[in-house]
Amino acid sequence: MQYSTLLLLAISLTTILAAPQYVPQRIAYSNEQPSPYQYDYKVDNPSSNTYYGKSETGDAAGRVSGSFYVLLPDGRLMTVDYYADGESGFVPKVTFSNQQRSG
Repeated sequence: MQYSTLLLLAISLTTILAAPQYVPQRIAYSNEQPSPYQYDYKVDNPSSNTYYGKSETGDAAGRVSGSFYVLLPDGRLMTVDYYADGESGFVPKVTFSNQQRSG
């Protein structure tokens, strides 16, 4: 019985030591500056009552601002205006209105 316990311990120890070890990788950050950009899109399909869209801009300093909207099933339009930067993080402002088609 003592031999089987020792064998089980040796197998367990071998299995644990043979497992891949986590080695943290060093993250290489780029020194490139953010490029300004702008995009927007809109979907308006009255037959399926689908209405949503988004617009966003980013500047050379890395600040992003924009808004998106969606027509909710209860008929309200939810709009989220936001900005994000390295200092404040993501800062949203959510509003609701009964206007179904203003974006």
